[in-house]
Amino acid sequence: MLPTTRRSRAAAAATALVAVAAAGLGLWWTLGRDDPDRDCAGLRTDGRIRTVLDGAWRSDLPCRELAEGLRRATTGDRPGVHTLPQAHAMRTVVLALADRPDHHVHPEVRGPLAEALADYAADTHAVLTGVNDVYAAHDGPSADAWQDGQGVHFAVSQNQLVRALRGLAEDAPGYAALRAADLRQGAAGLAAVGPGPEQSAIVDPLVRAAAPAGAFDGIADDVLRDLGDGARRSWQGDVLTRLKAAGGGQVPSFAADPAGNLAATWLAPLAPADPGGADGYPRLHDQAAALLAQWADAAHAGLAPEALRTLQDRARTTTDREQREARTTLGGQVLSSNRGGGPAGRARTEHVVSAGRVPVFGPIA
Repeated sequence: MLPTTRRSRAAAAATALVAVAAAGLGLWWTLGRDDPDRDCAGLRTDGRIRTVLDGAWRSDLPCRELAEGLRRATTGDRPGVHTLPQAHAMRTVVLALADRPDHHVHPEVRGPLAEALADYAADTHAVLTGVNDVYAAHDGPSADAWQDGQGVHFAVSQNQLVRALRGLAEDAPGYAALRAADLRQGAAGLAAVGPGPEQSAIVDPLVRAAAPAGAFDGIADDVLRDLGDGARRSWQGDVLTRLKAAGGGQVPSFAADPAGNLAATWLAPLAPADPGGADGYPRLHDQAAALLAQWADAAHAGLAPEALRTLQDRARTTTDREQREARTTLGGQVLSSNRGGGPAGRARTEHVVSAGRVPVFGPIA
């Protein structure tokens, strides 16, 4: 047995080692896990990203150049118009983003990729609706971009897209760009409804507008839960500022530009200076219901008040459901990779929700 003095010294040394190890772990937890350089290196060394960049890739490629290279590979000179190689590249990038640990994406990468992905709003909107069978047929691991009479498209599963969007949403301007682009898609769907429609004819475009809005709500919830009060308010205010600017300042007439009228009318009252007010951040959660009311008024749809309320309730229910679905996906409780891809995927999703396994936090104001 060691003498008492030596035992004391040994115990003290062991305690010191434990303290040093704990301090090192704490330093990693506070700094290493959010190390932007590591996030950039992780994306840069992803074989899929290297393939997309092709000859522009190099092992010491700075993050900003990495982001710009990916944007050039995925978009062209004409907004919303893409080649098959560009759409293939974007699909590849989205899948790589979806696999990022803890949704971490380097700050210099988020903005350019968000802008590039917003250029594919028709595709991302269709995926987030969860009811487009054509896109569901192209979201599997062996699928690829495709071309039809409407142009070139790509698809991934809802879960994969939500995870990719979450990484980009840390950047408030990027989140706003993506949400504004999706808003225009939802507004276009409602604007396309003909005059004097039956109530049943409004349900489909309404659900297609409400479901992606709910997904964006859930993505924002996940961003905000990691922020302190000051950073949270700053993120919300920046999002509101960017969304309001996306309205363009002037509202076109419904006759000249129906979708533009609906989107700009909804964006105009946003109040970035008061994120917690009625026309601040909480307004986003009622996006689809508000768009419906604006469409009914502008299109002179002749909906009875009770019919309008019923449809708005349907929009809010859809938004709430998809908000919970997104939060569940981002919380690690990933649902079927075919989530929303046709009746079977939807049935599995609704079973999980009804079973009470989805955390319900409510809209964040």
